[in-house]
Amino acid sequence: MSDKNVVMSNKIVKGRYSFTKEEQNFIYHVISQISKEDKDFYEYEVCISHLEKLDLRKKNHVRFKDFAVNLITKKIILRDEKTKTTTVTSWFSSISHTDSTSVIKACFDPKLKPYLIQLKDEFVQAKLPTLLQFNSKYSSRLYLLLKSDYDRQNKYRKKLFVDYDIDDLIKRFEMPVSYSQRYSLFKNDFLNKAIDEINEHTELNISYEELKTGRKITSIEFCISHKEKTTEQLIKEIEQTQTLSDYLPAGLNNTTIKILLHEDLELKKHDLKHIFEHYKIEDIEQICNELFNTWDSSKLISRAGFLRGKLKLLNKKKTQNFDFSFDKLFDEKK
Repeated sequence: MSDKNVVMSNKIVKGRYSFTKEEQNFIYHVISQISKEDKDFYEYEVCISHLEKLDLRKKNHVRFKDFAVNLITKKIILRDEKTKTTTVTSWFSSISHTDSTSVIKACFDPKLKPYLIQLKDEFVQAKLPTLLQFNSKYSSRLYLLLKSDYDRQNKYRKKLFVDYDIDDLIKRFEMPVSYSQRYSLFKNDFLNKAIDEINEHTELNISYEELKTGRKITSIEFCISHKEKTTEQLIKEIEQTQTLSDYLPAGLNNTTIKILLHEDLELKKHDLKHIFEHYKIEDIEQICNELFNTWDSSKLISRAGFLRGKLKLLNKKKTQNFDFSFDKLFDEKK
């Protein structure tokens, strides 16, 4: 679900790796499914529609194969300064996709367990929607890096100043070689863009100073502080903590709940809100029961299409219940 948190060890945040933006979003989606109670990895599922630009139609198997092969070969280099140990490992042990489904299944490499499972300290936590909204793939990584520094110190100070060597950032984020050769490219294409996005979309406020060795700019001093939350931001945070199940009225039968929350239908919060504002609960339950009974039928072309089609028939029957307020239902549920 898009409301979940992404939690990872600071060692991953400070690790060296490279992804495309859609590969990076895939990683965030998978990590967000790990629970703090988990003691081991499971096989995780990500809906294809949640991945930017990734288009896997029924006949487009080559596109998925390329995506899976590229991702399965990606490595991460982790450094433990306390033990002076460097670890190189793959992100995933397996990635699969069945032609008739809309999900990709993935298993993390077991060597990543200490960095993603049962984390006690030295970890960073961020909202999944926050990480997915950045335009640049580097913005989320810089955000996580600076947030990990700030979160360790915010109990003691409102502002944190932290230095990062430019060559180290370029190497860690695996930026183009040209960024090392021309500081203007690093500054304009990475630094300023990433900071602008972080300041616009997150709770952090970032500024920086350029530090020189001789005449050459060699490092960046970041100033990190926490914004005062506006009323709009507080409302947005409340909305983001609500899941799809919060948009279901009380008293629905289990079959209807199971159908409406199934990822194959790809229903969003506003879809459920619209459905229960416009149609009677008994009609919705009947449709869901019919869909449940034909769920695995070879004659069923589209499950989502079946639902939409049945709802359109309700319109023709004029069975909408516009006088029935969704907000009232939600209040009663609470």
